[in-house]
Amino acid sequence: MSAAKTYSISCPECGHSQQVELYDSINVAQQPELKTALMENRLNRVQCAGCEASFRVDKPLLYHDADRNILIHWMPDSAVSREEILDEFDKSMEELRTALPADMEPPRVRLVFTRVELVELVFIIEAGMEERVVEHIKYTIHSQNMNRVPPAEKQLLLNVQDSTTDELIFAVMGAENGELEDILRYPREAYRSMQKMYRDNPDEFIELFPGPYISARERLRSEAEEENEQ
Repeated sequence: MSAAKTYSISCPECGHSQQVELYDSINVAQQPELKTALMENRLNRVQCAGCEASFRVDKPLLYHDADRNILIHWMPDSAVSREEILDEFDKSMEELRTALPADMEPPRVRLVFTRVELVELVFIIEAGMEERVVEHIKYTIHSQNMNRVPPAEKQLLLNVQDSTTDELIFAVMGAENGELEDILRYPREAYRSMQKMYRDNPDEFIELFPGPYISARERLRSEAEEENEQ
């Protein structure tokens, strides 16, 4: 079941405080209209009763797709560090595994920190694509094009909807402003070859992206920090 709760929210424009109902979790198999609202940027959107400004409230959200047996936790990291979020997430996952019946297949669990990451991951999963393979491709693109798409400044997002049977379309976004800056194309056949490698021997991919947060950009940034510390 989807779950919502009442929160006290202050308008970022005028400071007016009001009580609003916001979703903590959505079950998109039972309520597909909530997935539509998420994709259309309408979920947990508030209109201020004081100045009528419209704004989205970014808060922790659990996306549950029972049909695909996946849970995606969106944990905005504006308040605490990602390290703290990951520590808390690990504790929650241990509690979940303990609570599940022994004969029940545990769901795949993923973690994202931004809404665009959540939306991208939903599209990837629904297209039947392997998210670790997609991130491996991003890792390669960043690594081979550091001047054009430096991971400290640029973010790559797979545009599943505009990709074709021949090409995958990656949007190059400004990491700070989220604005579209460029488009990169990647051969679909190369993806298929890498997908076969993953399914035959996933260890290399899992070692590079152990999860639950699978991100080429964060992996490269971590590697750069480690190099600078040496």
